[in-house]
Amino acid sequence: MRFEDFSLYDPDCQAPHLPGVWLTFGGDQDEIATYCCVNPTRKKGEDIEVGGHHVLLVRDEALREFQRVLQTQRLRRPDGHECEGDECYFYRPVTATITGLFLSGQDSGGSASPGYGHLGCCHLLVIRQVADVSAERTQVPAGGQFKCSRKVWSVGSSYATDLKNLLDCATSHDEACDHDRQTAFARIAAHWNDRIDAHGGHEGPYIFYASGDSTGGWISADLLTSYSTIAKDASETAKLTVTRQVCVPVSTEASPNLPSDRASCRDYAMSWRDDDASAQIVDGLMEKEKFDAADAKIADAAKTILSGGDQAWRLGDAKSAAWHALQEQAQKWGVVPDAALRLNECQDAAIPDQKSRIIGCNWYSRDGMQVLGVTLRKYPKSTKADPVGRDIPWIVTDINATICQIQPRQPAVR
Repeated sequence: MRFEDFSLYDPDCQAPHLPGVWLTFGGDQDEIATYCCVNPTRKKGEDIEVGGHHVLLVRDEALREFQRVLQTQRLRRPDGHECEGDECYFYRPVTATITGLFLSGQDSGGSASPGYGHLGCCHLLVIRQVADVSAERTQVPAGGQFKCSRKVWSVGSSYATDLKNLLDCATSHDEACDHDRQTAFARIAAHWNDRIDAHGGHEGPYIFYASGDSTGGWISADLLTSYSTIAKDASETAKLTVTRQVCVPVSTEASPNLPSDRASCRDYAMSWRDDDASAQIVDGLMEKEKFDAADAKIADAAKTILSGGDQAWRLGDAKSAAWHALQEQAQKWGVVPDAALRLNECQDAAIPDQKSRIIGCNWYSRDGMQVLGVTLRKYPKSTKADPVGRDIPWIVTDINATICQIQPRQPAVR
């Protein structure tokens, strides 16, 4: 389970030309993977209906454990950057016995997708019950604060050619390609006398703000050592540069928790879409491409969010307004944000010619165990009397938080 993927996988049964089996839960359980094109939330109290079948869900300790090990992860890498793919999960692989309703997609015999899951990629298994859950703890550090340092290697032209040939197999269909890339990163590690498990790490971009064309990167399973490769123009002396980053705890007190400690994460969210009637109206307007009317309805539905008490904060700048909204809603959730949250960004998310101004602000904790976000709107974003929108109050449309906790394993009682 990761972004746009919640499916069965068996390493002994690999057939890339055949559709996979997508997973979803029965009952009224919301989706736990983000993918297109489905509403992730379900109406509470109603079992899902698929293919004319109502599928209930057995809610027990096995289900809760299954969801915990699937979803629990470090929310930011030790260097503060966002995670790529499934590198930050605390538990992988996950195995379980799943009982459910299997629905085969349409077998067109051509290139058409079967019809279920992300972009209709797959067949479908709707989960009724989960049992026999087990999972392996990964090397990802739970909590802890780190300082990271970088070094750059300008690879000589002759050796650079050899490394680039190994790295360029990313575009090859050769089955040995993965092995070649691992060989390249093993040689890169040897330059710094690093002892790494090239096969056990993760490949990805891992670009450290260097100019040139990326030829890929690698990060260790514990996320503490990474390499980023950049191909230079052929006219330059060095045809390849490699940036090495190593992270270490800032102090003994800031070291991560023990791998044996139990990690769990909980999501919190509120949105204008929690008003089902307004959400249906907006969806209908969007289908008819009446975007301005949909925008106005969203703004109207969001006005009730945090509408109590002094509202002067809505006329502040985006960062201060978002921070106030976050603190107020966190208190209602009973969540205590980290005392030293770092602002990731306050980014303009509006599209050109849109009548709303939309700003999304996001924060994270240095130990990678909290991420929080607020989305604000101004509708309209300006008027003739107020062309910069200074006197137009911010409206809060969404607030979300993911808070992870560590529970030290209790020693066995004799």
